[in-house]
Amino acid sequence: MADPTVVEEWITASDGAELFTMQWKPARESPVATVVFCHGFGEHVKRYCHVFDKFARAGIEVYGYDLRGFGQTGEKSKRLGVTGGMAVTCSDITDALRKQRREGVPQFLMGHSMGGATVLYYATVGEERSNLAGLVVSAPLIDQPPKIKPSELKVYACTALSKVLPSFQMKVAIDEKGISHDPEAVNKYVADPLIHGIGSLGGLADLIWSIRKVQRQTYTEITLPILIVHGNKDPITCFTTAKQLFDKIPSTDKTFREWDGLYHELHNEFEKDRVIEEYVDWILNHTGEKK
Repeated sequence: MADPTVVEEWITASDGAELFTMQWKPARESPVATVVFCHGFGEHVKRYCHVFDKFARAGIEVYGYDLRGFGQTGEKSKRLGVTGGMAVTCSDITDALRKQRREGVPQFLMGHSMGGATVLYYATVGEERSNLAGLVVSAPLIDQPPKIKPSELKVYACTALSKVLPSFQMKVAIDEKGISHDPEAVNKYVADPLIHGIGSLGGLADLIWSIRKVQRQTYTEITLPILIVHGNKDPITCFTTAKQLFDKIPSTDKTFREWDGLYHELHNEFEKDRVIEEYVDWILNHTGEKK
């Protein structure tokens, strides 16, 4: 089988912002499915090459990009952590979905961590949500474990300050050892020059309140087929809260996969091949095709 084609491209958003994008194209003429992917906080899409190579080899075309404020997009704009808020993020997702759509080909939206929370939010308000065939969500940043969860006082202080200083940058502590049991994966994370823990007051506050709205009210809008995967020893995002939200989601086609003992980045754990295979199988099963 011929290798997938990987395309890197800078695109200009409708408001003039420049976004770094990547596309993994299967060797076959027409993909069996397409996926738009949103990465997590402080990271970038190139970290997923080993994941989406396998997607493309299974006939699934993937389109991902460095979100505003992160990766090469953030570096080029010189506005690290400044996302523009969820409305802008959702607009970018809508543009990506429309750009990648193939007539008659099922389309999925996928995200990890912050990107997973964003996918859940998009599923309640996004312009293209009704055209999606399903959602794939990894370790969503719905909440944080009690040991690192910010107090309500800090949340409200951040929210108040964000009204007057939305672009103010702040360092967010991330436990790099909590991403994976694999020391090589941790070392790569630490050494990656495009990874940073910088957020903006506006972006962080908007993310918090947007996902709280999903938790408390709009989860009833999530009726698409959905796969949520989470390691039950994740020290970065809260496994328990993710499961509680999953249980409330009214979708009649929903799967929650608990990975026992694993940390935050399942796709970078020693079991990564099995994790990626599960993603691929779930997507193919929702296209009418199987490996």
